[in-house]
Amino acid sequence: MTVDPGQLDSWRPLSAVSIGFVSIVAALAFTGRRTGERSWLRWVPRGLERATGIPGWAAGMVGTASFALLVAGIGFYNDVAWHVGVGRDEELFTPPHTMIVLGLALLVAAGLIGILFATLDRRPEGFRWGPLHVPRSAASMTLIGGMAMLGFPADELWHHQFGIDVTMWSPTHLLMIVGASITPIASWLALAEAGVKPRDSWRTRAVYMLVSLMLLDGLSSVQGEFDFGVPQFQALYAPVLVAFAGALALVAIRLAHGPGWSLLVAVLFALTRTNLGGDTGAIDLDVRSSALYLGSAACVEIVAWFLGTRRPVRLALGAGAAIGTAGLATEWWWNQGAHQPWSSALLPDAIVLGVAVAAGAALLGVVLGAAARGERTPMSGRTLAVAGLVVVVALAWPLPRRSGDVTVQVTLDRATPGEAYVEAELTPADAAADALWFQASAWQGGGLVAVDMESVGVGAWRSEGPVPIAAPWKTLLRLHRGAEMMAVPIFLPADAEIEGPRGEEFPAVDKTAAFEPERRYLLREQTDGGSPVFGWGIPGLVALLGAIAVGSFGWIVRGLRAGPPTGTAVTTPKEPVPVG
Repeated sequence: MTVDPGQLDSWRPLSAVSIGFVSIVAALAFTGRRTGERSWLRWVPRGLERATGIPGWAAGMVGTASFALLVAGIGFYNDVAWHVGVGRDEELFTPPHTMIVLGLALLVAAGLIGILFATLDRRPEGFRWGPLHVPRSAASMTLIGGMAMLGFPADELWHHQFGIDVTMWSPTHLLMIVGASITPIASWLALAEAGVKPRDSWRTRAVYMLVSLMLLDGLSSVQGEFDFGVPQFQALYAPVLVAFAGALALVAIRLAHGPGWSLLVAVLFALTRTNLGGDTGAIDLDVRSSALYLGSAACVEIVAWFLGTRRPVRLALGAGAAIGTAGLATEWWWNQGAHQPWSSALLPDAIVLGVAVAAGAALLGVVLGAAARGERTPMSGRTLAVAGLVVVVALAWPLPRRSGDVTVQVTLDRATPGEAYVEAELTPADAAADALWFQASAWQGGGLVAVDMESVGVGAWRSEGPVPIAAPWKTLLRLHRGAEMMAVPIFLPADAEIEGPRGEEFPAVDKTAAFEPERRYLLREQTDGGSPVFGWGIPGLVALLGAIAVGSFGWIVRGLRAGPPTGTAVTTPKEPVPVG
């Protein structure tokens, strides 16, 4: 996909979606007023109840959260595309940054709207806090959205402390991304808390389908590390993250909706992730989804057909095993066209961790599925704790990144002015024999160029195509094997904003050099300064967000064990809250 910088740094997307959202709210208010409701505060929830058949507090919360994720998602993808294709931002409140922070703020607003509408109607869900009627899911949405929003000012402080880091998985970025990506679970639980089931009507089915798609999309958002083609963490994360997202979301969807629906959601997801953009000749950046989930959805449907759904734990373990093997096999085929294709060097680790994380995530998906069906959680807290621990260990396992003892003699075969084929002779000669990838990669020159190195002899390699070797491009020779991620600079332009030797030009000349940790060059702008307390504090916030999410979702599910409120009454309560 070729992206126009003017589109990335434009206010038009925000204006367009905002006009659409305001128009929908206005239409709902008009519909609500026609019901005879005299209080203008109740017009929108009445309109929502009439349109969806869902209690206004839940429909308002889910609708606002959906719009918030759309706004934040557009801003997020435009911002990452800008950093990969162009480089650093010139100011803080760029259009993408504004969309991100506005989307995160709207997630907080979604929770508050749920509380407001529930209070106006004196809904029985949740708990009382003074005059407020607080649904548990609304409290969770507000808290998690607030933690995610905290990531934005924390990110600015992080950059002031440690310099610019053009990486998706920095602690502050993860605080925002993960916080936003798990809010669809709060939306799902809001519908369950309101006593709404997918099979109640076609309207509730449609709302649940929207939330189901958001759930799969949200859990896939961290895969952007690999979607954009400049991953700075181990390749093993790609299949592990795919197995985690697919198992949790698809098992929940299958249990909630019934036969065939998980496959339909996967088809819709694949359609939304297929790039259909045209060539504008500006930023050449192919943003390619790491997963389609079609194979994983088929695995869930087949396992459910053979094993049934009366014993959800057995279903989860069977689905996890199938997704971690056959499901990942289909994604293996799909990722042969990725920026960094999956290779046999991922085996057997990808299968072992894939099965483990998929089984653990599928057990968690059973909880969501049971909640949507209005049923008690069919497993003990101990089982869920073990499942969660397995997921955490599997996600943490590929975290280490090291460098190896490898030297390379680089020769540049100049093809055209500003471009060259890269020839590399490695010592030891078999240093790249089992590499996860070995590429010449250029970025921030108006796009991304990632070219595989091909063997042309013992220890000798040559790039399959030419790469840029002139400003403003930054070009590296990257070698990734096991937990070792290392690089040698081919060309880096001088950068006056970076102090010291790191800001000096690395000229495009033949050289012999030792591979070093690639973060030294990919995060060239980052410094070692800053307070150690602050440095550890931000990862602590990320851990705190995870603890809050797990605790609040468990708290909601526990509140559902006695059964959700009977019925989904959408009539005006007998004793409305007085409105001035």
